[in-house]
Amino acid sequence: MISKNFRLDLEALLSQILDGGGFLHYGYWPDGTADEVSLRSLGEAQQAYFDRLASAIPEGTTSILDVGSGTGSNALKLLQKHYSVDCVCPSPRLNEIARRKLPQSTRIFECAFEELATDNVYDLLLFSESFHYLDAGMALRQIAARARKHVLIFDYFPRKDSATARAVSHRQFTRLLSDSSSSSFRFVTDRDVTEFILPTFKVLDAIRNDHVKPFVIRSVAEFRKEHRVYSFLLSYPLRRLLAGFERSSNRYTTFPEAFEYRLIVLARS
Repeated sequence: MISKNFRLDLEALLSQILDGGGFLHYGYWPDGTADEVSLRSLGEAQQAYFDRLASAIPEGTTSILDVGSGTGSNALKLLQKHYSVDCVCPSPRLNEIARRKLPQSTRIFECAFEELATDNVYDLLLFSESFHYLDAGMALRQIAARARKHVLIFDYFPRKDSATARAVSHRQFTRLLSDSSSSSFRFVTDRDVTEFILPTFKVLDAIRNDHVKPFVIRSVAEFRKEHRVYSFLLSYPLRRLLAGFERSSNRYTTFPEAFEYRLIVLARS
């Protein structure tokens, strides 16, 4: 099982190398289709995602707390748009990447959002594919203390209710929002944008199934043929590697069955 930290580190590395963006979010496809199956098109869709996110920031916003700031790519783009931005992220490795690209004056709180201890208040709290990691009840209490005007959540929610406080469904989130601890916020925007995110998985499925999978299978077969002793010694990890590619990826179908992707803007009442 690949750990979440390792997966995020790998995704950050690939994004930095392949398109220089360093984005850790999915792509956004304005027309709901992916005409080209390539990493280049995915990089363009990730930029389109940021553009859509930025367009949802309410007028009058000057200060932003980027919650789950990752590699700092969203924060950097927001700084270039002349917003004042602080970051919070619990990963030392991702924060190291962020510090290399962000101005030295940018403050990065290295902790979980639920544990954030600061007196700072921001016009906008931004959650770009980070809210589903959080304890929703604790997060909403922090939001009530830290958000002066608005909250922007661009993230996916499970369609089924969660048995825990994390990865809550949209239905559960709506109920939590109505609780007294966070009742000062109301929905300004609550839009299902799954169809515009979904082509990301069509591209990723095609890259994995049509290119990566055959390459791995062929490479392992050639290694076994040319290095019989080593292939015997490495038989277990090689079997594990092949087992991971036996099934074709089909997230284009399974993602919308399990999740809905939403663009949410909250405002203080």
